[in-house]
Amino acid sequence: MKINPKLKNVFFQISALLILLAAIIFYFDTIIAKYIMVVGVVGFAATTFTTPYPGKGLRGKRLFNIQIFAVLLMAVSAFLMFKNISGWVVTLLIAALLTLYATIAMSIAYKNEQEQENK
Repeated sequence: MKINPKLKNVFFQISALLILLAAIIFYFDTIIAKYIMVVGVVGFAATTFTTPYPGKGLRGKRLFNIQIFAVLLMAVSAFLMFKNISGWVVTLLIAALLTLYATIAMSIAYKNEQEQENK
């Protein structure tokens, strides 16, 4: 079953916003924030796992694996949130930084790969 890329992108963005919202709401209402975090992480993971790196380059595939690791760290953050361990902030921050780096570097790697193929 193919999902419309635009719909998948919207789902991805909503999931990311839910994760951010959960981090903010946690300081006001921890119970609601935990469940928002789980929903956000599940959506984020679903879109990440179903959108593999489109290129063939080794660098891009390694960057995709970094992105998968970041999703696992987000899941650990949700678990730590449920256990009321404050380390969830650190794991979520690391996951966010890895996701940011992997996303930017992956787009550059894919662009370079496309330029090499067109030569």
